[in-house]
Amino acid sequence: MAKDNWEQVLQQTKERLRSPDATVRSDAALALGKLEAPDVPAPVVAEAIDALSRILDDPDEYVRKSAVHALGRLRVRDPRALEGIRFALGDRSEQVVQEAVAQVQQAGDAGAVDGLIRVLGRRERNLQAAASQALVRIGAPAVRPLLETFRDRAQRRRVHNQVLRIIMDIKSRAVEPLLEALEDENFHVRAYAVALLGKLGDERVVEPLVRLFLTDPRLQETVVNALPPLEERGVLEAPSGDRDVQLPKEVAAAFRKLAASPEALDALRAAVESGSGKVRKFALRALFEVEGARAKETLLKLLGDEDVEVQRLAIRLLGKLHDKSVIEPLLRLVKTSSPQVEEAVWNTIKVLTDLREYEQLRSRIAREKAGVPARPTVRVFKSPRDVSPDWWRDQD
Repeated sequence: MAKDNWEQVLQQTKERLRSPDATVRSDAALALGKLEAPDVPAPVVAEAIDALSRILDDPDEYVRKSAVHALGRLRVRDPRALEGIRFALGDRSEQVVQEAVAQVQQAGDAGAVDGLIRVLGRRERNLQAAASQALVRIGAPAVRPLLETFRDRAQRRRVHNQVLRIIMDIKSRAVEPLLEALEDENFHVRAYAVALLGKLGDERVVEPLVRLFLTDPRLQETVVNALPPLEERGVLEAPSGDRDVQLPKEVAAAFRKLAASPEALDALRAAVESGSGKVRKFALRALFEVEGARAKETLLKLLGDEDVEVQRLAIRLLGKLHDKSVIEPLLRLVKTSSPQVEEAVWNTIKVLTDLREYEQLRSRIAREKAGVPARPTVRVFKSPRDVSPDWWRDQD
């Protein structure tokens, strides 16, 4: 068809858009969408897009819906059609928004992310579901705007669960944006990024999480909680020895690398004094990985920790030092500790001593607990046995 003919079709269709009959206007909008054909001149397509954009405020919802559908067809010729579709995401009509979301999903339009997030806050469940699918389709570009919803308390409450599900469904494409979010100024954004990285499971997250543990005390417990899911997903290799004492190999390697500086080491020692028992226990394992025998004084100090689990961990780590000088502090602990701690102490002392010394120490502590003073060891020398013929005379 010649250019003039296309111009004529366009003008006739635009005239029908001004009809008082909503059905005529709706049909005219759909007709403009057919101008997507490759042989239609670009200026004609651009004018059709402008005409459709102007009727997005039509009083009839079906006219608006037809306009959105037509813009969706024309976007393959001119991406400016997407601007009208994005605008329609805020329409009051469920039908119009449903059509707009469908067109955005087909296009994978990253520019529509903010509008889709607003749709998540609507009451219509079908719109929420459609917007969620569209955001998953868009993928990585949607992650940071989704995390931004956690800044506002009211919005956080309204779309919290949906946002978490969407990012989880984006899967590995979400990892890089989440890692970038670890440096965000907002605490809630960082906290949710940590939790999501733990659930997604990717080897890229280990070192950034360890770095965050060393630099952000408020998020230390969140980091500690994020690591076990990584191990469950096979991202972290389980320690070859005692799982309760050793860290996964990748985590231990990250601490040895990142805690090499005096500042990082000070941060790790500060974490050992955290108000959270879970953080103290994790930090103690990390400190032992980094310092080894140099952590002895810290371990001895934690024998008096209020958390039984921290005490038991400190006791077991002291046993790995193979240093007999820790026996006396351990014995002092036995006298006032719970049965759980006492058992851990004796298991450690058993490692540090031979059987004879171990039994002597147990006897000593038992006497001290009973209030019996320790008896000095006295060697008794017996006289030689009398084997003379008259030995029996002295028996009376």
